[in-house]
This record gives sequence, structure tokens and C-alpha cells, in this order.
Amino acid sequence: MQYVMLVRVDPDLAGTVEIDDVEPWVEEGSRTGMRREGRPVDEPATATTVRVRDGEVLLSDGPFAETKEIVAGYDLLEAPDLGTAVDYASRHPVARIGALEIREVWNDFVPDREGGLPPTRTEGRDYLFLHVPDPAVYRSIAPEGLDPTEWVRRVEDKGVTLGGARLREADDGTAASVRARDGEVLVSRGPFAELAEQIAGVDLVRAADLDEALALAAAHPTSTIGAIEVRPFPA
Repeated sequence: MQYVMLVRVDPDLAGTVEIDDVEPWVEEGSRTGMRREGRPVDEPATATTVRVRDGEVLLSDGPFAETKEIVAGYDLLEAPDLGTAVDYASRHPVARIGALEIREVWNDFVPDREGGLPPTRTEGRDYLFLHVPDPAVYRSIAPEGLDPTEWVRRVEDKGVTLGGARLREADDGTAASVRARDGEVLVSRGPFAELAEQIAGVDLVRAADLDEALALAAAHPTSTIGAIEVRPFPA
């Protein structure tokens, strides 16, 4: 099974607690095949949140919500079950100064493209999209009501997609948050508890600039029933 791990950092703890280098954890994941990919993102101050209401694109600076523990990166994990993913995540150094939110990927939500993908753009800047639908609206519509297939095909044709994942419902037993405090590993079942709105998916795109990234986000159906946080990866 595949899991998206959102790396969340508490800035207060980050300023006072010394943590180990992440490379041994990365090397373990590469050796065991449990870590498929992962990257840090830029600071929250670089985020832009995109909403579309009645056809109008609304942009706001900063993350979609203010939280104590902020998203600082993501990893894509491969594990036989949630417990194995949690065990691996518990050894991530950031567990001491934040939390690792682990969410199961909803495989085959968008059918694979026949004939392979067009070449990926080689120039530009990479961005992470965090999809945050309004929970009441999200649960009231059928899956096809938020079908991103057309959007996915469009970004594939443009050569700007670097991957993406739809995440399973955060409260269906396929999510966990992992922290380590005073040498003890603390695991809470379910999603990140600070928020009513939960991240429902991620996309990685390579855009010419921020304006193009925001336009791509505004064209995604999530923007009409919630918000998409656009975060650049370090240049």
C-alpha cells in the first residue's frame, strides 16, 4: 500500500530541540523500498491559497489554515500496512519537533493513461498542491462530482505534472499521526486533529512561475468546493 506522509513541524520546538540528520532515515527507506520519494517545501510565508467562487478566483497569502504544526514537506511511502508505515515514520527526526501525518493513498482514483505520458517539462519551478475541500460539501457529492480526470489529462498534456495522489477519508481507519516526546513514541489514530478541514489529496507540478501554478490550481475542481494551498519547493 502507498501512504503520503505529511511532515509537520512545530516552530517553537524546532527552535529549542536539536534533532538528528534525516539522511539515515532516508537511507533506510531507500534500502527497504519503503520510501519512494519525498522533499521539503518552502516556508509557510511563501504559500498562496486558491479558491474559486462563482467563477471568481480568490487568492490569499499564506497557508489555508493557521496551525501550531506546519507542513514542511512530504514523503511517499510504500508499506504492507499502516502499522509498518507508522513504525518507519516514528524514526523520522521531525517526530521530535512536530508530527508525521500518514494517509493512505486511494489507488486507481484516476485511470492510468494509455500509451504513456508526454515528456515532462524540464524548466520551471516545482510546486506542491494541498487539496482541502470543505468537508460538508465533499461528503455530499458522489466521487464523480469531483472527478479530476480532465484536469489530470490537461496537466499531463502540458508536461507539467510530477505526480499526485488522492487520499482516503481521514476518519476511515487508514490515517495516523506520529510524534516522539521525551523518548516515547505517541501514535494517534486518525487525521491531524487541529483541523476540521482535512487534506484530501496532493499534486506536484512544474510551472513556469507562480502565476502559472496558481492558474493550474484554480482550474482544479477542488478549488470550487474548498481550497488549494500552493507551496513552492526550494529553488
